[in-house]
Amino acid sequence: MNMALLEVVMPSGDNSFYMDILVKDGALGDYGEFVGKELVNVTWEMFPLSKKREDTFIGGLSMGGFGACRNGLKYSDVFGKAAVLSGALHFYEYSREWVETTGNTIGEARNFGNLDETENSDRNPRWLIRQIEEDPSREFPAFYVACGLQDHLIDANRSITAALKEAGADVVYEEGEGIHDWVFWDTYIQHVLKWLDIHMDDKAKELRAPDPSDKSADR
Repeated sequence: MNMALLEVVMPSGDNSFYMDILVKDGALGDYGEFVGKELVNVTWEMFPLSKKREDTFIGGLSMGGFGACRNGLKYSDVFGKAAVLSGALHFYEYSREWVETTGNTIGEARNFGNLDETENSDRNPRWLIRQIEEDPSREFPAFYVACGLQDHLIDANRSITAALKEAGADVVYEEGEGIHDWVFWDTYIQHVLKWLDIHMDDKAKELRAPDPSDKSADR
């Protein structure tokens, strides 16, 4: 039997959308840098994990889906793959009126500031896509994106997926019956695991706990 050999680390985002603090009444912390730099380094120090980009992934659903997309792009040197389930990618994709009403149910728009002023910043996935596209030294992570056909965020997921593909990113995109709920996510996280294609058979030797007497091990 094949088993996925995968360590999952799930930090709280405190409704920050996994971005760094922008305004005084927003999320109190640099959550983007925490996920993209600090947390990854801590896991490497604490656990016998590969430090290779191709073995380091980021993923999330809804707000976490935005965070996975945004930080996967911003820290593309760290993450080799990014999985986005029903990503809350609407802030720069839908009308300002829609965002201020329907798309701002818990006041999350405050984390983005004035959308017209922050549109060309690292808060906007499209801007981050352009930064990678225009820099030949950088490489896109591979993306898996899925959204329910009855999800109010599906058009935003479609448009960001189209932008990624147009920029040359490797993207697997799926749609299926479902709304913005755990029924859809429970189903499609299984698709994510298959897409990651990590099996005990392939990685067990490479990622096994290091021998304490082996000082040359660099994992």
